[in-house]
Parts: sequence; structure tokens; C-alpha cells
Amino acid sequence: MRASGPRSGWDRVPGAVRATLPLWLASRVAVALLSLGAARALSTSPARSAPGLRTLWDRWDVGLFTKVARYGYRSPAYSDRTEVDFPGLPLAIRFAHLFVRDWIAAGLVVSLLAGVVTAAALWRLAADEVGEPDARFAVLSLICFPYAVFLFAAYSEGLFLACATAAWLAARRERWWLAGLLGAGAASARVSGIAFGVALVVQYIVTRRGEKKPVFARPAAALALPFLAIVAFQSYMRARTGVWTSYSDAMRAGWHRGTDWPWSGWAATWSTATDGDGASTFAWFWRGELLAVVVGVGLTIVLLAGRRWGEATFVGVMTAIMASTSYYASGIRGILVAFPLYLLLARAASRRTWVAPVYLMICAPVMAVLVIAFTQGQWVD
Repeated sequence: MRASGPRSGWDRVPGAVRATLPLWLASRVAVALLSLGAARALSTSPARSAPGLRTLWDRWDVGLFTKVARYGYRSPAYSDRTEVDFPGLPLAIRFAHLFVRDWIAAGLVVSLLAGVVTAAALWRLAADEVGEPDARFAVLSLICFPYAVFLFAAYSEGLFLACATAAWLAARRERWWLAGLLGAGAASARVSGIAFGVALVVQYIVTRRGEKKPVFARPAAALALPFLAIVAFQSYMRARTGVWTSYSDAMRAGWHRGTDWPWSGWAATWSTATDGDGASTFAWFWRGELLAVVVGVGLTIVLLAGRRWGEATFVGVMTAIMASTSYYASGIRGILVAFPLYLLLARAASRRTWVAPVYLMICAPVMAVLVIAFTQGQWVD
């Protein structure tokens, strides 16, 4: 036999990255071209004044995350109540700014690289269950999820997903300290980290008991790391503001939103969503929020029926958190980061050939519409 030659640089790349990087990068190019094309096709302004990629993606909360990255919290440089934005993404943007001098571009780079990690980890999680050929659909279903626009923009969903999917993969490999550390990264990015931390605890207990290993053992200490990240952030805000309630105070002051019973939030959101005199853009936004809660509850039930206790805990607790407010908001972005959904879709598509084309026919066009809406400054979420 002939001896094999030296491996190329591409061959040295982990298999999960090789399997997903071309797809992820191609999707990012497609989203960028769609936003640029829409900006030119839908504008009546002179061609020379057509906005570039940076301007198109400097929308909504991107500015808030960038302000925190540049100036920190409660800075005299701005008046926005940014205490609701967890520090993970601003810190990542600040680090990326060392290499990319434009703040908005730095945020886009963070989301791009976070997506590389997410795609690889999600593919590996799916491949463990359905095999490598069918695992690509888990990644494709994420890319084409209607609100996947937030995986391109400098929003915290991308960073959260990167940490959460990698942490879940580590948990499946029973590398609990790595899972806890990555879970802390997820908890530093979004309030959904609370749900993810609880899910890691459940996954640990189920795994250890299934193998008849003691639950109270040294690896269990790693499960505290996600909660310690949240406590550290709240302690920092306590030092800056003098109160422990800075998050909820900012939510009420900036968005007139507080904790409430789920049925009260449903009633308030339903009223707005069915108001025929309201703007169509906002009406569909509120309807999407109602649908997000329905999807969250339904997904939790399906996962419980499949005895996927850890995944069900993550989705269920996250859904309970987003539903227990005076009105629903950012719920679909919560479902966006519910990675068990994409694993469930991959399992379904591996058994039934019609699942993948039907999902893509429904979701991909909606995703394209929301990319245009976001970059045109229309309300998305």
C-alpha cells in the first residue's frame, strides 16, 4: 500500500467544522446579499446614497449592545437602560474591537464566529443521534428558522447558542467542568442562561443515575458555574446602582414590562395582536409572540414524552420565564435558541422524507422577509 501523504490544513480541521463551515458561510453571504439587494430594490433614494452592510445591520438593540461594549453600564455617555443586556456579548464585542476597529463590524464578526461554533456543535449533537448524512438538516433548520436574522446581527442569541450547544455536547460526553464553564458563557449572554443552568443540573442527575454513579460527586460542583456567572453580573450591577433589582427596574422603566401571571401576559398580548386598528407590522409581531409560547409549551411536551428530561427542562423553564411577564416580548428569539427543536427536526426528517422540504418551504421565505424587515428598519423584535 502507498503511504498516505501529509494531511492538508483543511484535513486537520475538526470533522464537525468541515461538515458545516461551507454551509454556514454560504448562508451568511446569502443573508448579506439579500439585505444589500433589498436596500437597493426598495429604496427611492439616489443610488449613490444606498446604505452599506454596516448601516443596514446597525438596528435596534445592536446600538444598545455596542454602547455597553464601548462605555459600560450606566455611563453618562448614553441614557438607555441597558441593565437588561447581559455582559457576554458586549465583552465579546469589546475583545473583537481589538482587531476590528469598527464597533458594528466587530459585533458582526462575533456573531459570524459564534455561528461557526454553533453549527459544528449542533451537527455533532445531531450526528450522534441520526448519523452524519442526516445531521446537516439540524444546521439547515437553524439557518432557515424565521428569526435567524438575529444570528447575523450583533445580538446575543448567536453567542448564547454557541456556548449552549457546545456545553450540551460536553455534557453528553460527561465532561462536566467544560459543560459548566461553557454554560457560564451562555448565562453571561442571556437571561435564558437560568433555564440552561437548571437543564444542565437535570442532565447531570439523569446521566449519573442512569450509570448508577453517585450524584453527589466532585463533577457536580461544575453545575454551579452558570449560576455564579449570573450572580457575578447582578453583584456588579448592585455595586454600580446600589440595588439588587436593576434588571427588573430597567425592564419596567425602559419597556414598561414586569413579572406577571402567564395568563395575564397572554391576555394583554392577545388584545394587542387582534387589534384591527393597530399597525400591521406590530400586529404580526405580537402574534408571533403568542405563537412562540405555544411552540415552547408544545415542544416541552414532546420532549417530555420522549424522556429527554434535560432538553425538556431547558425549553420548559425558558418558556415559563418568557410567559410570566405583563406582556410577551422577545419570545420568538427565545425559541430561536431552543436548540432541542433543531435536534427534534433532524430526528423527524431522518424518519420522514417530507419533513425537511415542508419545513424549508414554510420557514425560509419567512426568514428572508424578516431579514429585509430588520435591515429596512421595520419592527422585527
